Amino acid sequence: MAITKCLHMKQAKTGYPAKHLANGLRYIMNPEKTEHGRYVCGHNCIPEQALSQMVDTKRHFGKLDKRQGYHFILSFEEDEVSEEEAFQVVGEFVTEFLGKDFEAVYAVHNDTDHIHGHIIFNSVRCTTGYKYDYKNGDWENIIQPLTNRICREHVLSVLDLEEAKEKRKQKGQEEKSLAERDRRIRRDVDQALQDAGSYEEFLENLSSMGYELRGRKRLSVREPGAGRARRLDQLGEEYTEERLRQRFGRLPVPEMTGEEIPVEWTYVFIPYRERHLTRYQKECFLRRYRQGKPMADSKTWKYRAAIHELKKLQEEFDFLAAYRIQDKAQLKAISDATKEQLWENSRARKQLRKEMVPYEEMLLLLNKLQEKQMEAKLYQEGYQEFFQDHQTYQNLLGQLKEMGYSLSEAEQTDAYFFEKEERLRIERKKILKEKRIAERLHEKAEEKEKLEAQQKEKNRKPSARGRGKGG
Repeated sequence: MAITKCLHMKQAKTGYPAKHLANGLRYIMNPEKTEHGRYVCGHNCIPEQALSQMVDTKRHFGKLDKRQGYHFILSFEEDEVSEEEAFQVVGEFVTEFLGKDFEAVYAVHNDTDHIHGHIIFNSVRCTTGYKYDYKNGDWENIIQPLTNRICREHVLSVLDLEEAKEKRKQKGQEEKSLAERDRRIRRDVDQALQDAGSYEEFLENLSSMGYELRGRKRLSVREPGAGRARRLDQLGEEYTEERLRQRFGRLPVPEMTGEEIPVEWTYVFIPYRERHLTRYQKECFLRRYRQGKPMADSKTWKYRAAIHELKKLQEEFDFLAAYRIQDKAQLKAISDATKEQLWENSRARKQLRKEMVPYEEMLLLLNKLQEKQMEAKLYQEGYQEFFQDHQTYQNLLGQLKEMGYSLSEAEQTDAYFFEKEERLRIERKKILKEKRIAERLHEKAEEKEKLEAQQKEKNRKPSARGRGKGG
């Protein structure tokens, strides 16, 4: 029977955003696994240019961040299907499931006992720009039924969906029950660690919370009123005694602020009649609007310059309204203030870089781990071809543990610095924008005053004809 598994590729936290997508495409097109490319094909793209085409699609629709792509795997029973037939089945699945909307590359690997197919497709539709949205229930209601139907057409065995649903349901209930208990204990253990200065003090804190401590070689805790004790090392690798003791001799893991990163808004045009503006603001608005208003026509490319001017007008309008600008003196004051703000922002960024220095080795190790995370997960799911990648992943994980950190702690540290860096970047971008608008408006105000002064001077001088009549 053919089973479809669904994975996704996130944005890389450091470096090239589509790094995981690039690694995935490189892996599935490996010549050694695909008869030197014989079992590789592109869907709405050329395989060798797939990455650049997918990124160009993201760039065109302004969706370069967040989830980068999806990775589906179709596994067949051992000795049930040939490479050619598996390739045909995977191709039919891609054509029907993805249609004209997505760029994809699919391949069949024959380097293991069981033949299996890989499909990687862009997260952004090349037709509309909308992202693929995987919902709960899609696997059992859409994806696996489609795989079953195509397999029946090729007289291949299929997966019993009802049996699979029941197994998934039972497993989910068991994991949920255990997870709730483990979450409570982990939360209390983390709190006890945070409030302790040594391992012995940590044990005292757990006891004061009401936990009964058991075990000489492996520490176990029993919640008040619970029937059985829970070994801490079964809560995760970071809760072994060795790892718990290591936490007292390392750099602290930074805590997240919990605040949301500011949203970078895209503004739309708002007519001035809907706002209460001063005479000066209305005058600036009307003057810029008349200069930048594009004609109504479907061929907007003809009016690109006019549209650009209208966007600048929108920026100026929002700026004037937000700061209640009355004269050019206020514009000069704001421009001067932004210079000071930029200096403060630069100082904060330098300070952040200094703060990151002690964590650089750990963060570099985390980056290498993330590059192998997908392959390690696939190996754990039974794909033996990822053995070497899994070994590399485990070695890197061991190095991280030697430094005294768990994977979750390293990820928390990375997220902490990423959040601070992103806040400063957005703040700097906002300051630069305000500086640019203030200086532009100030320059236009000075030009206007200069023109008005010239006009007054011109009106003040009597014409030559008028002087002749008076003589």
